[in-house]
This record gives sequence, structure tokens and C-alpha cells, in this order.
Amino acid sequence: MSISDITIDWPRVLGFVLAAVVSCIVGWYGQPLVHGNAEASRIIVNVFSIMAGVLITIMTLLGEPGLYRGRSWRADAVRRSNVYRRLVRQKILFILYLVTLALVFVSNLFKGEYSNVSFLRYIEFAYLSCACMAFILSMTLPGRLTGLQLARFDEMVEARRKAEKPRNDAKQDI
Repeated sequence: MSISDITIDWPRVLGFVLAAVVSCIVGWYGQPLVHGNAEASRIIVNVFSIMAGVLITIMTLLGEPGLYRGRSWRADAVRRSNVYRRLVRQKILFILYLVTLALVFVSNLFKGEYSNVSFLRYIEFAYLSCACMAFILSMTLPGRLTGLQLARFDEMVEARRKAEKPRNDAKQDI
């Protein structure tokens, strides 16, 4: 595969860049609100811990090969590459959840005696930005999962329709 064979999904790239810009703005202006606010960091930890668990469950379900049996090995190969891309995107989102949790942990280590250290503010900026980015990217999950489930349902209906069509044709011949 050469570089010229790669196609870029520009709406997805622009959405990611927009989410990153919004997240940085929220992180920058929101940092004073989380500085010294233990309740805010607790909420972020709770939310992203739960979201990480849900995402792992989704990845497990989406990665189940039995759900993608096609009519031929070629169809299965195409589905495998599509599933792989989805799983990679979700893996990146999962890593973003973990980075957010790690940054909250590091910031909590420096609170108290070291709360006036200037780099603590940058850690808080980073975790708030990561939290915002992860939250924005997570907003697309329900739509993607709904589309995937509907596509599976449509495939099942089409397969059943094709399986019943020869029987109906045979009945008409009698």
C-alpha cells in the first residue's frame, strides 16, 4: 500500500481537530475551577472509570468474530478490516480515558504542600483538556453503535430474504 492509496476521512479529521481546539480552550479557562477542587477531580475519576469499563465491554462485543460471518471469505476479510479500524479508534479513546485518570492521580499527588507549584496548573490543564476531549469523542459512540447494530440487522434480514426466495420460487413452480 502506498501513500497515494490512503483516503482521508476529512469530516472525521476536522471533527477531531475541532474537538481538540474546544478541549484546549475548556482546559485553559476551566483550570482555575478545578485547582484545589477535590470534588471536581473525584467526579472526573468516577465518570472516566465507568466510561472505561463500558468501553471495554463495547470493544469485547464488537470484536466478537461470530457476529461478522459473511457469505464468503472475501466478505469476512472486508469486515475484519472495518472491525479493526473501529477497535483501533476505541482503543485510542480508552487510552485517552486512562491518560485522564493518570493525570488526575498525578495532580492529586502534588496537592496540599505542593499546590502552589506552577506545573500543577499545567497538569490540571492537561487533565481537564483530556477529559473534555474524551467526553466529546465519546458522544459519537452511541451513534456509531446504533449504526453498527442496524447494519447487522439489515444483513440478517437480507440473508433470510435470500434464503426464503428459492423456497418461494419453488412453491410457485408447483
